[in-house]
Amino acid sequence: MRNRRCVVPSTASLAGSILAAVHALAAAPALADAAGSGWPQHLPQGWDGRGGGGGLAIAPAMAWWFCVLAWMSTVDWVSRDATRHKGQPAFWGMVCGLPMFLAAIIAWWIPSALGGIALMIVSWLGPTIAYAVVRNKALPPSERILTVGHGRRIVAGLLAPLGIEIDTGFDEADLIPKVTFVAAGGKDATENAARLDAASQLAGFEEARKTMLGAVMARANTLVIDLEQAGMGVRHEVDGVWEKAKIRQPPRSRREKELWVEAPKSSLEVGQAVAAAIKALCGLPAGAKEAKGAPFVLQVDGKPRNCRLSVGRQPSGEQLVVKIDPPATIFKKLPDLGMPAPLSEKLVGLTAVEKGLILVSSPPGSGLTTTFDLIVLSADRLLRDFISIEDAAAPSREIQNVKPVPYDARTGVTPLAALEGVLRTYPNVILTRDIRDKEFVVKLLELAADDKFVIVSIKANDATDAIARILACGVPPQTLATTLVGSVSQRMVRKLCPKCREEYPPDPEPLPKVLAQLKLTPEQRSRIRKPSPHGCRVCGGTGYLGRTAIFELASGSTVRKAIAAGTDAATLRKAAVQDGMAPLVEAGKALVLEGVTSIDEVQRVFATAQPPQQPAAAAKGAPRKS
Repeated sequence: MRNRRCVVPSTASLAGSILAAVHALAAAPALADAAGSGWPQHLPQGWDGRGGGGGLAIAPAMAWWFCVLAWMSTVDWVSRDATRHKGQPAFWGMVCGLPMFLAAIIAWWIPSALGGIALMIVSWLGPTIAYAVVRNKALPPSERILTVGHGRRIVAGLLAPLGIEIDTGFDEADLIPKVTFVAAGGKDATENAARLDAASQLAGFEEARKTMLGAVMARANTLVIDLEQAGMGVRHEVDGVWEKAKIRQPPRSRREKELWVEAPKSSLEVGQAVAAAIKALCGLPAGAKEAKGAPFVLQVDGKPRNCRLSVGRQPSGEQLVVKIDPPATIFKKLPDLGMPAPLSEKLVGLTAVEKGLILVSSPPGSGLTTTFDLIVLSADRLLRDFISIEDAAAPSREIQNVKPVPYDARTGVTPLAALEGVLRTYPNVILTRDIRDKEFVVKLLELAADDKFVIVSIKANDATDAIARILACGVPPQTLATTLVGSVSQRMVRKLCPKCREEYPPDPEPLPKVLAQLKLTPEQRSRIRKPSPHGCRVCGGTGYLGRTAIFELASGSTVRKAIAAGTDAATLRKAAVQDGMAPLVEAGKALVLEGVTSIDEVQRVFATAQPPQQPAAAAKGAPRKS
């Protein structure tokens, strides 16, 4: 009998056989399908082309959508850019939008996917390039697009966060605005045209234009031309500070910084020619030695800036002063001026009382008029009748629902007489600016104690100084104590140029005295900034750009008790602090700690504040616009 062995396969060989069988079973249908229906083993053929149903496959569809999104973004930019540069936005929006819209529809259905995408790209970029060519002709090189300089600016912007600077091909001429003269103040347009023609024929006309251009570029509100034996000197009032005219000194290499140096004086003959041209523009004879407020207009990049010329004599020679209206800046609310939101809310709440007095004060040239107007705008002018007692010689800004009541000292109509005439209409709120008439002050306080709400502005150094000046007009302390709702005061502080401001070194030697007195932590000191000694193109070499305001508000029962008790100025100020007043100095220090302004600027503001004149007797000091 034959012996039979039972052979048991190993686990490894059994697993291998099972896997081979499974693979064979899976491969057989796949091969059959491949032979019968052409089903691919991996990716379908033509996944990156057009399908049989007319639609786009993955890659062409992604390209199609990329072109559509880029086109939409381009059309939006063209419309905004054409609107900004007054370049027919509706026309260019259609030119850049319609061809691509049609091309996108065609590209989805034509047999060649690549041909459709190419058609879309041409329809997208062609009109855009045409727009760029047209717009570039009317703009300076620094604003042109699709140029080498444009590419440099893009690369410079991308590399700037990494600390890498590249030459952008900047042309200094790009910063120079177009400034032209326009005559004004004549009887009619014909006379103004004759004035302009007469001035343009003079030898100093172009030099006068350049002088005014320098003032505009320096952001000056006032230009002074001094005609002396040594030549023509030019000074600018910029952000409330007088600066001599400066010119840019280009760096000799890329490593050097730009410098702004004092402009050399022109000869006396050139100065006299400039003066003659400006006088002729205002309709004055060349030999006029005195003039006040003669008007003319500067067109700065097509926008008018009103100017007023005054001529006078100084010990050193003739002097021309030109006041230049700043570009229109719209402030809608008190926080726009720099007032903290809690203080603004408190002040607006005080304007809602039925009767009493609010004092608004500042030193001369510190933006008092603007703040006064915004306080009035913040008050409820719908349910109460407002009147404003105004100087006819210096009318104020028109405010809706505020009835102006003019007076004119030149005709014998005093502020008090104007007030008595309008009281018959029973107004609820009485406003007046830059009050100086003592009798007028006393009458207003009597009305505030009765049933009127009164808002007045006065020149004063701070909130408590304004209270003292009202008392100096003869108002009984008890009357003022019962009527005072609040006394708000402000100062203007220059802001550091954000482009060129510098940090203090960690341990500066010697340490500024004020910095040492503040006893700051290292973290607080790291936030303090100072002006650049060189300046930059943005600030014109001054190190500062623009101004903001700091405020203090004296209001509360402690202040009123101190007024009634007839306390001195120091005690009155302590009482205001007890009521929650943050003094102006503290507000200035807060701006220093935030890096908004410098220690030197805060010291300058409080050191140069001049005591305003005391209110004059009777009607001699009519309210004037600040």
